[in-house]
Amino acid sequence: MTGHTVWLEWVFKFVNFAVLVAILIKFAGKPFKNFLIHRSKSVKDKIDEAERIRKEAEELKSEYEKKLAMLDKEIEAFKKTIFEEAEREKAKILQEANILAEKIREQAKLMYEQELKDVQSRIREEISSLTVQKAEKILSEKINKNDHDRMVEEFIQKLRSLN
Repeated sequence: MTGHTVWLEWVFKFVNFAVLVAILIKFAGKPFKNFLIHRSKSVKDKIDEAERIRKEAEELKSEYEKKLAMLDKEIEAFKKTIFEEAEREKAKILQEANILAEKIREQAKLMYEQELKDVQSRIREEISSLTVQKAEKILSEKINKNDHDRMVEEFIQKLRSLN
């Protein structure tokens, strides 16, 4: 191969390549251009959509951060309300317990007084019974038949004098 043929080979390859490029541009140029335009538009739309979603996410994040900050305040307010309500309930229960304790004391006092009266009454009855028994015993020992007759006679005379 001579220098001339090598040069012609290169020219032929270049022309061949140029014809191939021209054919590709002629037949595939418009579809390839449309594909690139469509692809570019699709990528741009996706970037715009991603940007819109990112902004929405940032807005949501900001909104939730505000809600979280307010949630701490709401929790504190809720705790305070619950504590106050518990204190009121505690005071109410203590008041009811004091009232109930006072009623129980009054009932116990009444029961004590009633039991005391019952015991005193039983003691009086027992003393009376024992006194009568002792008096009967003493009388039966000291009073004989003559004394008995004389006392009955005196009693009858007293009754007659009253009429």
